[in-house]
Amino acid sequence: MKKSAFISDIIFTFFLASLFTLCLFRYLGLKLPFAALLSVLCGVLAACGIGAYLQSKRKSFFLKRSDESKKQRLLTHLALLTDAQKTAFFQEVLSNGEENAKRFSPLKLYTENAFYFLRFRFSPVEADEVASISRLKTAKPKIILCDRIEESAAKLAGALGVEYKTAEAVYTLVKDRGALPENFLGEEQPQDKKKRRLSLCFAKTNARRFFVAGALVLLTSLLTPFPYYYLIFGSLLLVVAVLVRIFGYR
Repeated sequence: MKKSAFISDIIFTFFLASLFTLCLFRYLGLKLPFAALLSVLCGVLAACGIGAYLQSKRKSFFLKRSDESKKQRLLTHLALLTDAQKTAFFQEVLSNGEENAKRFSPLKLYTENAFYFLRFRFSPVEADEVASISRLKTAKPKIILCDRIEESAAKLAGALGVEYKTAEAVYTLVKDRGALPENFLGEEQPQDKKKRRLSLCFAKTNARRFFVAGALVLLTSLLTPFPYYYLIFGSLLLVVAVLVRIFGYR
């Protein structure tokens, strides 16, 4: 929910509740000043209640968006890891719980309760892989940890008794065990992001925008009784326009 919509909903609630209660209090015979005071109080209480509800809903929405973003970053990170790194990562993740995970071979781990197969890449798990996994001789449940699985592969897994956990379950597993990476592979580093923002802000093509903004601010100084603020900042914007034009990023 946008902040402007959030504020407008609160204002609308205030006026609606105030108007309704004012009419109600006047109908009950209260004098206008006292009725107006009570209606304003009721409007404030109603606005506070709606505000608290919308704020909790807004926080929940942003938490969901944050989790979705982290999930996609984690899956990209896992797909970019080498087979050895994926094996070591999930060995640590599974060992953070009650289980003690051990390495069987690259992309294969086992615990006392299950056998895990790691399939993280940019394409879904196929039916042939499920068939290959099902042939491993073990009495333990076989679980595939992956990003996605094809529909035919999922049906075959159900028929062969092979379990699978896809993106949502894998993200929850990693998050609940406190193993989310601090830095994700495949994402821009903070210093690179800062440099890119600077290059976008102070690109030579932005010189005209700084010039137009400065000129408008200077013109505004002619219409206000307090022109010094506009003169100073308008002049600064014109200076920035010249500097960006000469020294800005291409």
